[in-house]
Amino acid sequence: MPKGFSEHEKKIIRERLLDEGYRQFAAYGLKKTNVDELAEAAGISKGAFYIFYESKEALFMDVVERTEQRVRRQLFALVDQPGPSPRERFYALLKKAFDLFTETPILQFFSGTDYELLLRRIPGKKLQDHLASDQAFIRDLVSRCQEAGIPIQVAPEQIVGLLYPLVLAILHRGDLGLESFDGSIDVHLELVAAYCLGEIETLAKLPAAGSPGGEGKGL
Repeated sequence: MPKGFSEHEKKIIRERLLDEGYRQFAAYGLKKTNVDELAEAAGISKGAFYIFYESKEALFMDVVERTEQRVRRQLFALVDQPGPSPRERFYALLKKAFDLFTETPILQFFSGTDYELLLRRIPGKKLQDHLASDQAFIRDLVSRCQEAGIPIQVAPEQIVGLLYPLVLAILHRGDLGLESFDGSIDVHLELVAAYCLGEIETLAKLPAAGSPGGEGKGL
């Protein structure tokens, strides 16, 4: 039986598990990371690991959520930054979001094949709560932008719908073989920014928010 831990020890071990979980999940993904190595890196036994988490997937979710909180703080801090125009300010915000996504492998694992594994091994409510948190963040970010003088004119769900194809492109960038891939993403982001501010119109119209095809998974 694993020994008992004081509250202070538990706090330290949880931080170790989160830190080591981030390192291993980012390097190897969810499937190739195992509990034995996570426990050893945190200085505890495999049995003791289950005092803190019922599975490696549960730890993965906490690591992802902590990472997303860090990313969200950075994006919120950017909302009030000055710029030559609302379009450039919103473009800078979108570009920062995609730069952080590209630079943070664990977020890419969550959006890729590991998501199917989570669907099988994480309680449905946990995933639903996570997705609800993502959607609430997008709504809050849009609201803050509008209050800061960036007049976004489309619904948050429609912004997600516009950006999600670019997320998929980043996940499959190795298969595309485009030398100018990063530049192409930047052009698309600027066009999305201009569209969301009502500065350009398209022949095609986005589905209304809440209608079929009008909702996305979140960033």
